[in-house]
Amino acid sequence: MRVTFNKNNVVASLVCALAVGVSGASAQTLTSNSTGTNNGFYYSFWKDSGSASMTLGAAGRYTSQWTSNTNNWVGGKGWNPGSSSRVLNYSGNYGASNSQNSYLAFYGWTRNPLIEYYIIESYGSYNPASCSGGTDYGSFTSDGATYNVRRCLRTQQPSIDGTQTFYQYFSVRNPKKGFGNISGTITFANHASFWASKGLNLGTHDYQVMATEGYQSTGSSDITVAAGTGSGGGSSSSAGSGSKSVVVRAKGVAGGEVVTLKVNGTAVQSWTLTTTMTNYTASTSLAGGATVEYANDATGRDVQVDYISVNGTVRQSEAQSYNTGVYQNGACGGGNGMSEWLHCNGAIGYGNL
Repeated sequence: MRVTFNKNNVVASLVCALAVGVSGASAQTLTSNSTGTNNGFYYSFWKDSGSASMTLGAAGRYTSQWTSNTNNWVGGKGWNPGSSSRVLNYSGNYGASNSQNSYLAFYGWTRNPLIEYYIIESYGSYNPASCSGGTDYGSFTSDGATYNVRRCLRTQQPSIDGTQTFYQYFSVRNPKKGFGNISGTITFANHASFWASKGLNLGTHDYQVMATEGYQSTGSSDITVAAGTGSGGGSSSSAGSGSKSVVVRAKGVAGGEVVTLKVNGTAVQSWTLTTTMTNYTASTSLAGGATVEYANDATGRDVQVDYISVNGTVRQSEAQSYNTGVYQNGACGGGNGMSEWLHCNGAIGYGNL
């Protein structure tokens, strides 16, 4: 049975492999279970066996590596206590693949009620929200992406307060981000607000970390987390109310490629592209995350989206961090998202309208 990484009660009683008193400017490598602070950030590292290790770097950076002789491990950097108003930026490299059981997530706990929550940005062979008997609560848009929400029940399982029965809340990015170079923004308030609208309430925050996890797999990560600002383009934001004129400037390589402008997951208008760069115009009063989606990929077809403009203000495609259709690092969506090309079925996110 798959083990989740809710082991803080065990972690607190174990000793770090290296002295915690390493100077803030020095790297600190963890090979035994530990929690604490490093260079101004909270960290957590746990494993149940094997050779997994995590090195704490400057500010919010950590690196990790693990092999299949490790049954289950998880670690990351973040904050303690957490906050429902947290906005965070993350960047670096996620060295996993679709064949490896691993995930990258913003992860934390609350008390009263006791809740374990995950915002899953990317995962490999197993979707962590695939619990038996779980309940789905629909989807919403935040930070230019769609997240599917699910609640799972853990019965008499390890928690930050010992063995307890508690709920897990999941927001799972759809489509998930790729592997290799990766970056993004998470506006936690958008997730907390949507969860609450479905009756999935949080309590008093304990820790929050941007975590890497591996289960009977092989991989690595080099992730830096930092505090961010802004509303995050969530569907719950009131910004951008009123009618907007949106221009999508795009072309196809073969001609016949179809793209759709979506706002908050709702299709506004679709166009069949020619091989000439053309301005396609739509009007909408919807608010929320805007995406241009490509969905009829075939041999010889590709899409180039130069930019979108909203009421005359241009948003360049290559300035965005969300692109699940670019082919980089050997995979669809496998790069850092900074591209105006859609080589595969996927979408570019442009933030909040």
